[in-house]
Order: sequence, then C-alpha cells, then structure tokens
Amino acid sequence: MGKKSCGFLIGAVIGGAAAAAAALLLAPKSGKETRQDLLHQLDDLSDGKASNCLKTATQKSNEWTKLAKDKTKEYEWIADKVDETFDKAKETSSDILANFKHKTEDLSEDFKQTSAELKEETEEQVEDIVLDVEEIADDVADAIEEEKQDIQEEISEEDEQQNI
Repeated sequence: MGKKSCGFLIGAVIGGAAAAAAALLLAPKSGKETRQDLLHQLDDLSDGKASNCLKTATQKSNEWTKLAKDKTKEYEWIADKVDETFDKAKETSSDILANFKHKTEDLSEDFKQTSAELKEETEEQVEDIVLDVEEIADDVADAIEEEKQDIQEEISEEDEQQNI
C-alpha cells in the first residue's frame, strides 16, 4: 500500500476519533443517545468500511504494480536496441581507430622512406656540385695560370724589344 493510501487511512481513523470525541463533548444529546450514536458509527466502521478501503487500496496497488511490470516488458526491446546500437558503435569506432592507426603507420613509413631517399639524393647532388665546383676551380686556376704565362711572355717580349 502506498504512503498516500496509508496516510489517508490513518487520517480517516484519527479524524473519526477526533470527530467522535468532539461529538461527545459538544453534543446536545444525552449520554445514552451519544453512546448509541458512537456504537452505531463503530458498527458502521467495523462492518467493513475500513476493510473495504484497505481492499481498494491493495487492489489499486496491485493494478499499478502489474501495469509497471507490463510496461517494463513492453519497452524492454528499447533497452536491448540501445545495447545493440552501443555495441555496434563501439565496434565501429574500434575498427575506425585501428584503420586510422594502420594508415598513420603506413604514412610514417612512407615519410621515413621518402626522407631517406631525399637525403641520399641530396647528398649525391651535393657531391656532384662539389666536384663541379672543384673542376671549375681547377679550370679557372688553369686559365689564370695560362693568362699569367701569356702576360709574362708578353712582358718578356716587350722587354726584349726594348732591349734591342
């Protein structure tokens, strides 16, 4: 029985007792008549009014309990569907995460390989440039030496001509 039903029943009993006490104290009737009225009210109460109220409260409580159980069974599929959807979402997110991890690992490997190839190619190009610069430097040095010799020869020839 719910708190409200029980509270109502207790309130009704207390209210009845208070009304009876007030009736006794304030009644313009004689004591004998008042006692008869009280006995009559007590008979009415004991004849089943209280038990009828209790039966009604119990019946309503059982109805509400049955309704709650029925609704729980009726909507149980929703909980199952939510669980199923959650499991699918979890599985899908795990698959996506694993795929993403695999792709980033592949990308990382590709980057490392490309970086190594680029480094090797750059080193080869630097070597070629150094060799080209050394060759150009040698050519320039040779050209300077030839020019120097040509100038010295010209000076020598001029000196010989002046000495003649």
